[in-house]
Amino acid sequence: MKRSFKDADFDRLAAFWNECSPEKYLIDGEQLRLNTVDSPVFDWGASCIEDADGEILGFVSIKKSAASLYQGPDQDVAHLSCIAYCEAQYGLDLMTDVKMLLANRGFTKIQFGQDSRHFFPGCPTDYPSLCSFLTVEGFSEGGECVDLERNLTDYKNVFPTPAGDELRVLTNKDIPALADFFDREFPYRWKYDTMTKVSIEGPSCVFGLFHGDRIDGFALVQDSSNKAPIGGAVWHPSLGKNWGALGAIGVAKDLRGKGSGNALLGSALEHLRDKGVDRCIIDWTGLVDFYGKHGFVPTRTYKSMSLVLEA
Repeated sequence: MKRSFKDADFDRLAAFWNECSPEKYLIDGEQLRLNTVDSPVFDWGASCIEDADGEILGFVSIKKSAASLYQGPDQDVAHLSCIAYCEAQYGLDLMTDVKMLLANRGFTKIQFGQDSRHFFPGCPTDYPSLCSFLTVEGFSEGGECVDLERNLTDYKNVFPTPAGDELRVLTNKDIPALADFFDREFPYRWKYDTMTKVSIEGPSCVFGLFHGDRIDGFALVQDSSNKAPIGGAVWHPSLGKNWGALGAIGVAKDLRGKGSGNALLGSALEHLRDKGVDRCIIDWTGLVDFYGKHGFVPTRTYKSMSLVLEA
């Protein structure tokens, strides 16, 4: 029997997910709730749970385009946020219904992951059963990105702060300047994700690059005190008790290539280290060399996968 996520037991669903998934991709029930029904683009009509006699057989979470939240996304692209099943036949059954429903609504493509409040920026290459399932379903491969990690216990920033740059944690009075910075430099997803995060956690989740009262760079920082982990922080069970996450991070166009980015990154990492973070993750990036200068190495590789829907 298929049913909606209304009144779902997220701890049970997460336990089911964890039975099906490699160790690097384990989650908890609260994270599953946050990344499904708590998302403003969660698709209640296309997402469902399949069970029989109280036993979970599979579930699928679909997200609508984030075009209603910020500019950029294609409103005709839906997202397969996650799927879990005990046997492939149940996954195939779930996807048959999803594809038919979304095509009938006029959606032109299903993107695996990359949704607002995503788990996956693509299909993990070390999750072969999922990659094979998506391939059988007709998904095509695109480019790759990685997650990077390192232990911060012995981290030391060796990058000098350029003259005039001030690097520090944001306070409440800095929030308007942060919004102004995003409007100038990163007005779309990074603005939405970071300002939403600030509304939940407070301004201390952002480490800023200041020139006077003006913000010209930011780094989103997370640790185990956070209420709503996002990005790579969703994999915090694999990072250990004193986990941390950094990213997104960016500086103003006119500062790029002048050392401000490395100084901001290094100072933000020392901030996390001083808060007691051990293992830290930076997610969904192709800048392996840039982060490698700070000791980060790839730990997960994802390949973009999407399915064109037939009208």
